[in-house]
Amino acid sequence: MNGDSLLTRLGSSTAVVVVAWFVTRALLVGAATGLVPYPDGPLVINDVKLYAEWSDLLVTGRFPTGDDMWQYPPAAGLAFALAALIGPNPVAAFVGIVLAADLAITVILLVAGHRARGRAASGSGGNDAAWAWVIGGLLVGPVLIARFDVLPTLFAVIGLVLATGVAASIPASRRRNWVSAAAGAAFSVGALLKVWPALLLVSVPRRALPAAIAGFIVAAAVVLLGVSLWADGAVSFLGEQGARGLQIESVGAWPFMVANAFAFDVPTEFRYGAMEVDLPITIPLGLAITVAGFAVLGVLAVLRLLGRLEGAAPADVSLATVLISVVTSRVLSPQYSVWVVGVAAVTFLDPRSRSRLAVWLLVPSVLVTQAIYPFGYGSFTEGAWWAVLLQSIRVVLLLAATVVAIVAVVRAPRPAHPAPPRSAAAASGG
Repeated sequence: MNGDSLLTRLGSSTAVVVVAWFVTRALLVGAATGLVPYPDGPLVINDVKLYAEWSDLLVTGRFPTGDDMWQYPPAAGLAFALAALIGPNPVAAFVGIVLAADLAITVILLVAGHRARGRAASGSGGNDAAWAWVIGGLLVGPVLIARFDVLPTLFAVIGLVLATGVAASIPASRRRNWVSAAAGAAFSVGALLKVWPALLLVSVPRRALPAAIAGFIVAAAVVLLGVSLWADGAVSFLGEQGARGLQIESVGAWPFMVANAFAFDVPTEFRYGAMEVDLPITIPLGLAITVAGFAVLGVLAVLRLLGRLEGAAPADVSLATVLISVVTSRVLSPQYSVWVVGVAAVTFLDPRSRSRLAVWLLVPSVLVTQAIYPFGYGSFTEGAWWAVLLQSIRVVLLLAATVVAIVAVVRAPRPAHPAPPRSAAAASGG
């Protein structure tokens, strides 16, 4: 047996994928707790300690209204409260919840991958998507298990897997409608955890979109009703971020941080749980960038409604959507890589995907993000040339991947219309 065939056999083994998940996640937990050597690793757990503080309040039926650090939709409160209810140590309980969601994503991608391989004559699918998630999670670093972004990513992956099935091989309208509604419901729950999965509705094929929207609305109504009966202040987060400027890691702040590296002494300030560029221009500039992002997303939505995206793989549309939202956001926290990796992994389930170049551009971008935070964050804030260079590489790769992903979606071939039966053609004089 040669080396290539051995690697192929190992890669196609579900057991190897599961073992790899356990090994890589043990390394991430060790890095976050100081058990595994990792520069400034324990710093990443600080957010989880903040979650634990909120948990103590949430279990009493109150959201942290008035706290400018609170920036999460209502369902996030359920996750934080659950961590306090599981055991005496909410920090450890929360990490356990994240790891459970992480493992669930791996299992879903394994099952979906094997079903996709069974349907596709090309043999696509298999363990590729699960491997992309397992390896991608390692590239993200300990932030993966020290933030709650894996939870909305889980529901985004569920919705995308269902949308991929609708687009690929569910012809019966009644079954398609139920699956589409379930996809919409999954996106809805994800959005009530952290907003961005709502954008993935654009990935659903046009013929299935009404059912997906209906599922989204019903799920949102049920969850919001439940949360409102449980706690006060569920929608307080909407008013907490209006005056936000540009976080130093955002694409919009990049020119200012480059100037900082050239001794222009750009001021920064800690606000809303992140370091921001402290200049008056950043608030209107951030708003302009956000509006531009919504405009591009609006164009994609119009193209979907016009049927121009029917030939594109749902995960490709979602990858372009997520990347647009990330590069035009006023915040570009390291945990955003979790969203990107989750959606990128689903592209490996669909043989129609044209996003491979975008995915490969994202690999070094995600890895550089881990180098910037936590290890290089202080140096980046101070304008150290090497840290700003790493951020420049990250931003350029993200922008390039975004452009490539958009082009892949817009230029996807239109689905071929079936030829009319011979009898019909003859009757029409053809």
